[in-house]
Amino acid sequence: MNVCLIGLGSWGKRLLNSIKGIRKIKTITVIKNRKDQTKIDYKSIKWAFISVSTTNHYNVVKKILKNKVNVFCEKPLTNNLKQDIELFKIAKKNKCKLYVSDIENFKNKKLTIKKENFIIRQKFSKDKSDIANRLAYHDFTYLFKYLRNKKEKKLKVIKKKLGEIKFSLEFDNKKFSFDYSLNSKSKKHTFNNIDLTTKKNVLRKMILKIINNKINFTKNANISIFSNKLTKKINASK
Repeated sequence: MNVCLIGLGSWGKRLLNSIKGIRKIKTITVIKNRKDQTKIDYKSIKWAFISVSTTNHYNVVKKILKNKVNVFCEKPLTNNLKQDIELFKIAKKNKCKLYVSDIENFKNKKLTIKKENFIIRQKFSKDKSDIANRLAYHDFTYLFKYLRNKKEKKLKVIKKKLGEIKFSLEFDNKKFSFDYSLNSKSKKHTFNNIDLTTKKNVLRKMILKIINNKINFTKNANISIFSNKLTKKINASK
């Protein structure tokens, strides 16, 4: 199959490196700038991989889906839940597949949910913005299967400053405490002291599952909306 990649920032380059070498992919058309989207020959490609800024996701993804091409999009799909739902509806109407990255679900870590749970993620980044979407969203994607049928009771923000946030979420009788920092010199990502980091190329693993249709696309849509709802609540809280 032929595919295209739109966006060649730091994550776009990681996507490109993971796509390269996949036997099923014949050619990769790289569109560095979303404004060059008009150069895409939609009839010749089967998948489009989107790695532009989140604010541009909606317009870029919508145009591709309307041209009846499958889409893999970096998370979050958009910054607006109504737009998320609209894009999934367009994909269904045009019989296209739309997949939003949930890379944490491909690490296959064995987790045990306790009455009290602790999630910690720390790293250093010069960019301190949008910490909920950049970090917390990832944890919500793998927690979905444990929490989808639970009732959210309480969100409490404990600390919120530039590059750092601490908050807790309660679902039925389970409590989850989240501690995120973009100011740390060391890297750490744990769930109840279980190391969630890996050296394996889980990005390629995810892409292979997607293009070979060995994935539940409906479940992914639900994960995306669930995770986006929670990040929006956190961003709106004080």
